[in-house]
Amino acid sequence: MIQALSRLAAVAASALLAGSVPGAVPPAHVQASAPVEHQKCKSVSRSEGDQYSAAQLAKLAKDAGFTGDGLVNAVAVALAESSGFTHALLVNENCTRDRGLWQINDYWHPEVTEQQAFDPVENAKAAFDISSQGANWDQWSTWESGAYKDYLPDAEQAAHTPA
Repeated sequence: MIQALSRLAAVAASALLAGSVPGAVPPAHVQASAPVEHQKCKSVSRSEGDQYSAAQLAKLAKDAGFTGDGLVNAVAVALAESSGFTHALLVNENCTRDRGLWQINDYWHPEVTEQQAFDPVENAKAAFDISSQGANWDQWSTWESGAYKDYLPDAEQAAHTPA
């Protein structure tokens, strides 16, 4: 019983650190016994590359297909996740990596290559697809924590200012 509870806690912690919501069903391509839940890394965060402003992020997100509230939320999430750094990288304690402007996790989204993750246009397209065209941001920790809300005023202004 204790061993089962320990495994459950490890799986929940792994899912949380990977940017997933505990209790959520992992994508079909993720096996329940994936080795990531047994790995432990030192958490490392790097803000590198060009730094995009809210206005630049809004144009990028709009070009990727985001509209309306989805556009505003896309800008706010990117600012909260990466501070607009194109090569932002977070190595999580479970050894997964969040990459680029929208911090696309390599474990939960292996379909997004390294090259795509660090390319602003491709990262925006991936965020558009993963967020269900801007309608669902539950996979982003800054959405779940509410941290994106701090960036909403800048995001709203950028999204509603003609490019």
